[in-house]
Amino acid sequence: MKQDHEPRSPGNAERRNRLIREQPAVVGAGWARDSCREALQSGRRIEGGWPGTVPEARMRVLHGLTRELAAQGLAPLSHEELVAATATAYERAKRDWQLAGKLGSGYARGG
Repeated sequence: MKQDHEPRSPGNAERRNRLIREQPAVVGAGWARDSCREALQSGRRIEGGWPGTVPEARMRVLHGLTRELAAQGLAPLSHEELVAATATAYERAKRDWQLAGKLGSGYARGG
């Protein structure tokens, strides 16, 4: 039985698509900042490979994006959208972690 997850208006569809397109990168950037801050606070340096995992990325996307979609009364993520959003969040976090390693500790402090 197919569930009715179609947006009720063109404005909803546009808003939903924008969220799904933009929020995974925001989730990934926040995850990288948090990870950098945690590493520095525990006396570690930001170096080496990205310490995050794909399952962790999926949980962060589910938590952040699902909540945002629900708050706006929009349909939840499809499986395909979740897979794509997870990959985007993971890649953004990995890229930002690597950049922070090159820039030094100022990145984690927001500067």
